[in-house]
Amino acid sequence: MLKSSPLISALLMMLCWVAPSYAQNATAGKAVFNKCKACHQIGADAKNGVGPALKGIIGLTAGSVEGFKYGKDIVSAGKKGLVWTESLVAEYIADPRGFLRTYLDDTTASAKMTFKLKDAQQRLDVAAYLATIAVSETGGADAQAAPKETRTIEEVLADQVFTEEFLSDAANIENGKVLWFKQCTLCHGYKAYPGKAPKLKPKKYKPNFVFKRVYKGFKKMPGWRETYTIDEIRMIVAYIKSQNFAP
Repeated sequence: MLKSSPLISALLMMLCWVAPSYAQNATAGKAVFNKCKACHQIGADAKNGVGPALKGIIGLTAGSVEGFKYGKDIVSAGKKGLVWTESLVAEYIADPRGFLRTYLDDTTASAKMTFKLKDAQQRLDVAAYLATIAVSETGGADAQAAPKETRTIEEVLADQVFTEEFLSDAANIENGKVLWFKQCTLCHGYKAYPGKAPKLKPKKYKPNFVFKRVYKGFKKMPGWRETYTIDEIRMIVAYIKSQNFAP
């Protein structure tokens, strides 16, 4: 017993160091969820888009969000008894297709969701964040994501004026670059997943056109007015129109 005690003590110390790194953090998960917003809306007014709306997803049968057209295999998983828990969501977003093949015991199963979140801690955090939205009737932590805009979309678009001074300002370009690499490259540019979205050709676009697309959205591209402020979207425009832009 005495000879084994140093080994036991060492193992306990290792556990003390490792365990905290995998504690779920819903606040951190909210930030990570920005990677998901290109396809999923969340909160009280969430609507189906490229992916299903995710309010209330924890505790919901897989493939059952009303009005969304799922792939057949995720629906089959739901019929088999798959109900989303935090741990199952974390497993699923690591490799959606692999998850379904294992769950259904079917090597031909596929998933419409191709995005994979590789970081284990981020997966746990996102699942924890989704759980806070699941019990919320008002949008929960996401309800105050951006200040409420009182003007109509058309009024906001009409108010935008892009001067050469604004577009060439180094601070605007740099801030826009940070926002671009934080979110936009998930669908556009050299980091894009195959088939997600076309590469941008900024020389073809006028600043107001770029602002309109980012603010209002277009077809499968969601509008980002609920996530970014008008000033932030304007800075994204400045970066896209700059010589430093790297699609």
